[in-house]
Amino acid sequence: MSPAEQPARPGRPREASVDQRLREAVLRLLREGGPGAVTMDRVTAASGVAKTTIYRRHANRAELLTEVLSGAIGAPDVPDDGSVRDKIRAALEQAWHQMGVVLGPGGLAAIVGNSDPEFTDLFRAALRPYVDALVGRIREDVDAGLLRPDLDAEGVVSLMVGAYLGELVLRGEVAPDWLDRTLELLWALMVQPDGGAGLRP
Repeated sequence: MSPAEQPARPGRPREASVDQRLREAVLRLLREGGPGAVTMDRVTAASGVAKTTIYRRHANRAELLTEVLSGAIGAPDVPDDGSVRDKIRAALEQAWHQMGVVLGPGGLAAIVGNSDPEFTDLFRAALRPYVDALVGRIREDVDAGLLRPDLDAEGVVSLMVGAYLGELVLRGEVAPDWLDRTLELLWALMVQPDGGAGLRP
């Protein structure tokens, strides 16, 4: 039997498992304690991955945090099908997901307080594609005559994003139905004055 035909020998798990443990540890530390909690020592303790192994993959803490955060946020996926309202809701839900699930209380507190400007800039840059996708979705619907022609797309998106933070500050948590309530409150400002877009376009 040639070497190419021989069955693969069992060996060590793929290195991807190490990367996964690092991602989970970094995100857990970030959500609980903010970016300041993400140190190489704490990541080592939380992940069980040796510090030497971490440094073979990432030159420093900033590089590790950047890669993990960028991977967790990913790229927006705005649907092309569905009603105007459904598409806007889907895009908004993705943006809120980054704040509530990726950042968590610790990361959000750092953003609001700007306690780590480098991290704030990093998150803003990672969130920007989601904001741009939501703004773009609204502008396309304005151009198609489905939303009011004078609608300030960027202003509306800022209100939508701010609604998450405002609810968190006031109540300490964001209820599952708050997204739909937010959209309902803003919808009257977004549709054509004569109701041309309808409540369920």
